[in-house]
Amino acid sequence: MNFRSFMDFLWYIVMVAKSLNEDVALAVTIVWALWTNRNETHHGGMGKFANQIFQWCIQYLDEYWSACTLPVKKTSAAKKNWVPPTGLNYKVNVDGAMFSAQKSVGVSVVIRDNEGHFIAELSKKLNHHLGAIETKAKAFEIGIAFAREIGIRDFVLEGDSLIMIQALCNSAPAPFSVAPLVYGIAVATHDFRSVKVSHVCRNGNIPAHLLAKHVLGMVDYCA
Repeated sequence: MNFRSFMDFLWYIVMVAKSLNEDVALAVTIVWALWTNRNETHHGGMGKFANQIFQWCIQYLDEYWSACTLPVKKTSAAKKNWVPPTGLNYKVNVDGAMFSAQKSVGVSVVIRDNEGHFIAELSKKLNHHLGAIETKAKAFEIGIAFAREIGIRDFVLEGDSLIMIQALCNSAPAPFSVAPLVYGIAVATHDFRSVKVSHVCRNGNIPAHLLAKHVLGMVDYCA
């Protein structure tokens, strides 16, 4: 069996495991992540430590289980495309990207008004080796801070991390690693007149996503 076939086989096992129970899914996902990490290292990439691999697996499965267990309602389903805020003046979209080889992450904020006009943008590079959920949480934190700096008082805070949205809406507990950040973000919303939290699919968060990726070549940030 060649490398490609073996990877496809592992991916199939992961998909099957998810339909069984969480323990089996976690075990097989760890095997899949270890194999992927081994090959990344073998081909000159930056290998991950055991605790990083474990946290990645937990995050990966959390996202999957959340997507499977979230009630399907037309009124609360994630939007596939960006839409202007309803009833509020602005929408603040955030996103984050990890750069493992550089041990850094990028976060971005895009602010638009209720007519879709761009009001302000921010891209920021953080020289910290964070995991996926920690990166997303920092993006939300910086999004709130940037909104305060710009001076807007009522807005929709939107991102494509279902885990963060559920935590901020108190519909699911925050992962332990970002619980303090989630609490700080929730407290910070009280500084504004009105803040709503919204989940959007990746296709509806493209400008923020591209800005976060663009940060790789930056020294610090631009706005």
